This record gives sequence, structure tokens and C-alpha cells, in this order.
Amino acid sequence: MTTWRPDPDYLGYGLRTAAGACIAIGLAWAIGLEHPQWAGMTVWAASPPVREHLIEKSAFRALGTVIGAAFGVLLTGLSVRMGGEGTLVVGIALWLGLCAAAANLLRGFPSYGAILAGFTAVMVALLDSGQPWQVVALGLDRMATVLLGVLVALLIGLAFTPRAVEAEIPRRLRLANATILRAIAGRLRPQGEAPPLTDTLVDLAAIDEEVDGEAAGSLGARREARNRRQTLMAEVAAILWLRAATLKPDLVEPDCARAAALDAIAELYRTHAPAPDRRLALARASRGAPAGLRRVLVELGAALPRRAEGVPPEKAPEPLALHRDVAAAREAGVRAAISMLVIGAIWIATGWSGGPMVMLGTAIMTTVFSTSDNPFAILPKVALGQAMGAAAAIACRWLLWPHLGTEPLLILGMLPFIAIGGLLTATPRLRAQAFDYNMVLLLLLQPTLPLTGSFSHSVFVGLAVASAPFIAWIAFRLIHPPSATRRRAALLAAMIADVEAMAARPTDAGQAAIRRARLHHRLLRLVRWSARAGTDTDEAAAAGLALLLAGRATLALETRLNDPGLADGARRRLRLARARLAALGTAPDKAAHALSAVTRLGGDDAGLLAAAAKAVGEAAPLLAK
Repeated sequence: MTTWRPDPDYLGYGLRTAAGACIAIGLAWAIGLEHPQWAGMTVWAASPPVREHLIEKSAFRALGTVIGAAFGVLLTGLSVRMGGEGTLVVGIALWLGLCAAAANLLRGFPSYGAILAGFTAVMVALLDSGQPWQVVALGLDRMATVLLGVLVALLIGLAFTPRAVEAEIPRRLRLANATILRAIAGRLRPQGEAPPLTDTLVDLAAIDEEVDGEAAGSLGARREARNRRQTLMAEVAAILWLRAATLKPDLVEPDCARAAALDAIAELYRTHAPAPDRRLALARASRGAPAGLRRVLVELGAALPRRAEGVPPEKAPEPLALHRDVAAAREAGVRAAISMLVIGAIWIATGWSGGPMVMLGTAIMTTVFSTSDNPFAILPKVALGQAMGAAAAIACRWLLWPHLGTEPLLILGMLPFIAIGGLLTATPRLRAQAFDYNMVLLLLLQPTLPLTGSFSHSVFVGLAVASAPFIAWIAFRLIHPPSATRRRAALLAAMIADVEAMAARPTDAGQAAIRRARLHHRLLRLVRWSARAGTDTDEAAAAGLALLLAGRATLALETRLNDPGLADGARRRLRLARARLAALGTAPDKAAHALSAVTRLGGDDAGLLAAAAKAVGEAAPLLAK
């Protein structure tokens, strides 16, 4: 029964947001805006539960709305000049597809802004499609109304929204560092073994996904987020060294003194010792260490925050090159565009009066949930929330409004229904439906006299709006169905392509560094999607680490090939290994064999090449395209 009891924290958020929506509607009506209820919708959309995200979310809400409204005005003007709704539908489809793709390539609130730009254009172009000559006025009204709602949300949020509790991410990163350093210490002891760190990788992958939310709110927060990502990449590099040492134990000379020092540093991380103390201890532990281990320890130290110390790092952190899911972006764009074309074609062919509302609802659903892990689980809840909002709007319009004779009274009559939205937000069992209830309620209520339309028309429009989640569900099911398994496969293919490109074009040193950095981030994404897909994260981690080792091996091969004194036979073996790595996804077994053959040449990097050969051979079944 506790799921029906209002949560005190969310109750405050829900009620102050409902109050802000009421204030925004009243102000919009008072200054003569045609659609005052849109200001209330904006307040709900632009009010996050925590203060740190308020300014940035409001800014991208306003920016996306202005861009979308401007495009909607231009598109409608173009459709009038070119004579038809067909131009309007095609333009909407192309724009929405572009915005959906951009939302999947961007992160955080910029992604949210791209979504807003998409369906705002649809709203401007379609909600008054019967009077296209008024579209400029409609677009300006939309912009002014939304900006007013953003301003009200911002002021109320700054005044009443509490600050978030201290971030959990730094603590988890510190504990992960402690775990990794203890594992390295264990490997440095005679007959020592390092435990598998798949669980640590899974936690790092989850942290990586949360970092974007931590970056919102200020330039300082962005710097912190970048620092955390550099820490993540350094930790991935350390786990990679451990994996190589596990595959090829003779890579590591026993060193009990250094192991004890690393155990002590792990304790500094666990107890949250000051960053300068940890950095100094890592620098001391790295002196005289073998090249690979020294690089790991120096990178961990370089990733520690410096703030006002003013001390230059011994080594700059590795470059950050984050994974961009181009395949998912392309699929989201195609899905959104096709959905608009199909519904638009039905609207044009039949003259269906509910067509514009269905197109708008579907536009929102296919863009907002294109970035979701599992839209199939969310859309039924959305449908329920929208049906509740439509029912409340019909009740307000036909049971209450006919008894109210002025527009201010109509606005007052909306207030109890808006307050219900605040209570729904505070109720755990109904929180998933609250946002859609609020948005549809305000979309369908326009406090303007004289009241027009019939009860049957209101029901019909309500059903048209509430049908959008079901139509979107069908679109997601039929057009590039999203799934964690497909995302995992796409990530693995992208990592293989990166290694193949490094081997095929080894002279591009700058790109090789970027690809290597991106491989580190893609490993985290691969582990994350494997966990979501319910597949073996150990297998995914092993395959990802094998690809990282293969990437390091390509660089080692190129270094050897640049030696002018290299014997012809050795050069042929090295070139063959490089060619096999350039076709890694086609024949991973051959790549592993070629790398193993190169190790017989000896050299300082023979251990790395041997570890890469063994890792690729073990992961060959998963790597084969």
C-alpha cells in the first residue's frame, strides 16, 4: 500500500510545479497570448526535481522550442507557396527524422533540445493547419508562450527547488580505483593472481552512463564530468593491463615492495585521502616500474582532479573520444520519418480531422522514446497517462466549464485538475503516468470563449491523442526494433571496425590515438548493453579487452615496421600480422595465429603481442562477423 502513499519529496516538487503551471497560464492569458495553456505545459516540461539541472534544462527547452517554431513557420509558408499538405507532411517527416537522429547522437540536455525542436515544428505546422496564413502569428505565440513558461519554471525552481545530495559517482570511482590497485598488487606478488574485474567493469559502465546527468548545471560541473571520464578511461587502461598480465603472467616480475605500496595507495582511495596525497603516492610507486605498469599508474595520477594546486601533471590524461551510436541515430531518424509519412498520407487521403493530433502525438512518442532502452515497456504506461489526461480534459470541458461565464473563471476551473497532476507526481504507483496526464490535459484545454465544438468531437480528439502511444509502439516494433542485443552487436562491430582501421591505416597516428581512446569508451558501453541484454558480461568484457589488446598490438607492429634495420623475413611476418588484424572480424583465428607467430621474433613487446594473440583466440567465436 505504500506505493499509493504520496512521497513527501515528490509531493513538494509536484505541487510547486502545478502551482507554477497555474501561474504561467494566468500570466499568458493576462498578456493576451492565444494559447496560454502551453505555458503550463512548458512549466511541467522544464522543471526538474533538482536545482542543479534547472538552468541548463530551461535553456535547451527554450532553444529547441525557438528553433522548432521557426522551422514550423518556414515549412508552413513553403507548403502554402507550393500548394499542398503533401509538402507539409514530407517536410515534417524529414525534419523530425533529422531531430530524432540528432537526439541519439547528442547527450544530456542538448539531446532533449533536439527532441523539442522536432515536435515543436510539428505542433506549429499542424495545430493550425486549416489556417496556414496565420502560421507566423501562431509561431510567435508559441515562442512567447514557451519562453514565459520557461521563465516561470526557472524562477520558481531557483526559489524553491532543493539542491541535490552529494554526488555518489566520486565515491564509486574511488572504490573502483581501490579495487583495481589491490588487484594489481596481488598480481605483483609471487604466484599472485588478480581476481577477474568484470563486476568492476560493469559498475564503471553504469557510472559512465550517469556522468552526463552530473555534467548539467554549470561549467564547473562539466569540468568535473570530464575529469570523471578521464578517471574511467584510466581505470579501463589499468584493467586492460591486468588482463594482459593474466593472459601472459611472465609479463610481470614479482615486486613485493611495490605491491605493498599499491595496497597502501588503495587504502588512501578507500578512506578518501586528499587527491594530492594519492597523486604523490602513485608517482612514487611508478618510479622504476616496468613501462606498461608505469603508464597505468601515471595515467591514474593524471586523472585525479587538480583544482587550485597549479601543479602541471607528469603526463597529460589520455584524449577523450566518446562513442556515438550512429547506427541507432540513423534508425531513429528513419523510424520517425516513416511514421510521419504513413500517418500524413492517411490524413491527406481521407481528410481525417484527427490526423494532425495523431501526427503530433506520434511525433512526440517516436522522438522522445527513440533514446530509450526499452520503449515497449514504457509506451503502455504513457498511453494510460494520456488517457487519464484526456478524460480529465473532457470532464473539465463538459462538466465544469459550461457553468463558468468568463475566461478568468475558465482558468480557475482548470486549477483543481492541474493540482491532481501534482498529486499524481507524488504517488509512486502513478508517477510514470503523471507527466503525460499533465501534458495531455493542458494540450486539450484552451480557456477561450466562446466554447466551441461538441462532446463527441472532444471524445474523438481525446481518443486521437491517446492513440499515439499505440501507433508509436507499432512503429518501434516494425521499423528497426530497438533492443539491447542489437545495440550490443552494433557496439562489438564498431570496435572491430576501429581495430581494423588502425591496422589498415597505421600511418595516421592522430587517428590511431583517437580510435584507441574511443575503444576504451566503447568497451564500457559494450559491457553496459550486455548487462541490459541479459547476456554474459564476462564474455563481453573478454571480447572487448581482446579488441583493446589487438589495438595496442597494431601500434606495436607499426613501431617495429618503422625500424630500418629490420630483417626481410621479420618484416614479412609483421606485415602479415598487420594484414590479418585489418581483417579481424572476418577471420579472428587467423589474426590470433599471425600475432602468435610474431612473438617468436622476441623483443620488448613480445609479451604484449602474445597476450593479444591469446585474447583474440579465446574471443574468436564472438568476434567473427
